[in-house]
Amino acid sequence: FTTYPNIGWVHGSASLTGIILCAILGAMIVCSMGWVRRTGHFQKWIIAPLTIFVLEKVYSILKRYSSSSGRTCLLSATIEQSNVIRLTIHRPKNFIFAPGDYICINVPSIALYEFHPFTISTAPEEDNYLKVHIHVKGDWTKRLYQYFKDMSDKLGDEAPVKVHGADLNPARANVEERMNVIASLEDSNSDCCRNATTLSQEGSQIHSSKKAIVINGPYSSCARYIFDCKHVVLIGSGIGITPYASILSSLMARFRMLRTVCKHCQGINYHGKHRLENHRLEKVDFIWVNRDVKSCEWFLHLLRQFEVEQDEYLAANRDERHFLDIHLYLTGIKKDDNIGQAFLHHVINLWAEDVGDDMFTGLKSPTHFG
Repeated sequence: FTTYPNIGWVHGSASLTGIILCAILGAMIVCSMGWVRRTGHFQKWIIAPLTIFVLEKVYSILKRYSSSSGRTCLLSATIEQSNVIRLTIHRPKNFIFAPGDYICINVPSIALYEFHPFTISTAPEEDNYLKVHIHVKGDWTKRLYQYFKDMSDKLGDEAPVKVHGADLNPARANVEERMNVIASLEDSNSDCCRNATTLSQEGSQIHSSKKAIVINGPYSSCARYIFDCKHVVLIGSGIGITPYASILSSLMARFRMLRTVCKHCQGINYHGKHRLENHRLEKVDFIWVNRDVKSCEWFLHLLRQFEVEQDEYLAANRDERHFLDIHLYLTGIKKDDNIGQAFLHHVINLWAEDVGDDMFTGLKSPTHFG
C-alpha cells in the first residue's frame, strides 16, 4: 500500500499490477504445498497454456508468410560509405507501424530460417515502401553485404534487385534509388510481391524478377511515445540512431502535410493552427555522436531536408520558434589548443561565416569536436 494520493484504482492503494502479483504469489504458495504438489494435476494446468501457445505460433506463422502482412519483396539495396546497407522493401497492404518500431527480417537467399531485428527508418506516412539500415558487423550482415556486392559486380543492370553504391556520390545514389523505387511501384503496383516471387519446395531458390523477403512485426519500442512529451532529447551513437530516423521522417512528413504552394507565385504557406496540434510535442533536441564524418553521411541527407523544411515553416510562420535543434559530435577530431588544431578550427569558423553552413556536414548546425 502507499500513502501517495490518487494512486491505484482505489485511492491510497497499490496499483492493479501489484495486487495481481500478490494474488499470483499466494496461488504459488498454495500450489507448492505437499498435499497439492504430490497429487497428479499436471495435465490440468498444461492444457490451457499449451493450447494458447500453439494457436499463437500457428497464427504468427500464417501471418508471417501472408502476402498481405508478412511476405513481401525487396525493391533495392544501397551500399553506403560507412559500411551500412540500406534495404528498400515493398510495404505490405495491411502493414501498420508507428515511428520507432522495428521488424524481424528473413532473407531466404541468405539463411532460410534466420530472422534478425532491425529498426524501421522510414515514416509511417510513406505508404508504399519500408527502409531499414543495417550495419555490417556480424556473420549474417557480412553475408548480406557480400551477396549484394557480388550481385552488383556480376549481373550489373540485369540484377533482380537494384544495387546502388554510395561510395562516390551519395546524393546521386539517393536520387537513383528513389527513381527506381517509384518505377518498381508503378510497374507492379500492389501485387508486385504476389506475382513476382515463387519459392521452390526447399524454399531456397527464388524464380522471379524480385527477391523474396519475409518480415515479422512490427514490434513497438519506447521511442514511439515521444509524441506524448513536450520536450524530447534524442541521443544516439553511430547506427543506433535508426529509431530516430523514422521519428524525424514522420515529423517532416507532418510538416509537409500542412504545406500548400501557390499556383501563381509559387509561394509556400502552412495551413492549420499548429504543426502538431494532435500531439504535445513542442521541442526536439537531436544529439548524435560519431567517430568521423563518413559514419554519419548516410543520415545527413534527411537532416538537411529537415533543416530546409523547418526554415520554410519558420519563414511562413514568424510567431513560431525553432522546433528541432541538431547537435553533431565527431570524436575523431580532438578539441585541443595546439597549433594544428587551432588552425583547423579557424578554417572551420571562416568557412561557416563565408558559406553559411558547416564544412563537414553541410548543415547549418555546427559540428562539435572531442
